[in-house]
Amino acid sequence: MRDTFMERFSSNWSVEARQKFRSEPVTVRHNYHEHHLFSDMALAALIERHPRELIDFCTMGDDATDHDSWRAGDPGALSGMELIDAVRRGKLWLNLRHAMDLDAQYRPIFEAMLADMKRASPGFKPFMAEAGILISSPSAQVFLHSDASETMLWHMRGVKRFRVYPPKLPYLNTDDVEAMLHHDKTEDIPFNPAWDKDAFTLDLHPGMAVNWPLHAPHRIENQSGINVSVPFEISTARSRRQNAVLYANGVLRRRLGWVPKSTRTDGLVALAKQALTAAVKLQLKYFGAPDRPMPKSETTFDIDPAAPDGFIDRQAA
Repeated sequence: MRDTFMERFSSNWSVEARQKFRSEPVTVRHNYHEHHLFSDMALAALIERHPRELIDFCTMGDDATDHDSWRAGDPGALSGMELIDAVRRGKLWLNLRHAMDLDAQYRPIFEAMLADMKRASPGFKPFMAEAGILISSPSAQVFLHSDASETMLWHMRGVKRFRVYPPKLPYLNTDDVEAMLHHDKTEDIPFNPAWDKDAFTLDLHPGMAVNWPLHAPHRIENQSGINVSVPFEISTARSRRQNAVLYANGVLRRRLGWVPKSTRTDGLVALAKQALTAAVKLQLKYFGAPDRPMPKSETTFDIDPAAPDGFIDRQAA
């Protein structure tokens, strides 16, 4: 049965956005932000029913270069609405991973957004797509980082300043992406404020979405209001080829001591690297990966809606 309610929601892609989608930063207009599921009441209910192990509760410092100030907290037994209030008043960042693709109420919106992207670019044929919901405070920020997947951010509430930098030196060292794919480091990238002059900068308002090239470093500074966004993480033939080459470079570097210089995805060498990645991952699947968990901050605070920043630090043991 056709969902006539969902027919009210769509996105509007300019000719330029269609042409530059996935190759340059582009913006798109939409009206998904008008859906009632992005209201406080609906989001509070979602927080309460979403698997708690799929929700990240974080805070961060004011210095855009201080990645170490990003840390995790504990929501305790607070209700969904109490957590929304803590986000509104404090300095918090909630990530409801897979909320859009797993939750039955949000899944139709997820499917509509994905269909919009496919219609905008006939060559866009994702192998996999997932999307969560980000809920963050008016003063929250996300530090400079690079994603392993292709990404599109759909903005619903509040105003956030989005900056994306060219995916090349000095902004991006592909060795960092390689290390991220091997789980040797997080997606964080060292940041130099002087780079802002070279960034594609956009103030995202409700009803806007932005897409950028694979691995392009980006960071976000909220400007006003409680912010709600939907980040899509997408795996395509393009991203798999590029990541396979980078992963193989990491294998050659770590196991053979050879320093690969090329990250090209075409030609016989690239095909050989993709085959190497496939073989190594098959080996890890059947014989187990080494125990090297991603760096992860311990829980250092408890969320408290009455506290000035929305949380209370725990005393060091």
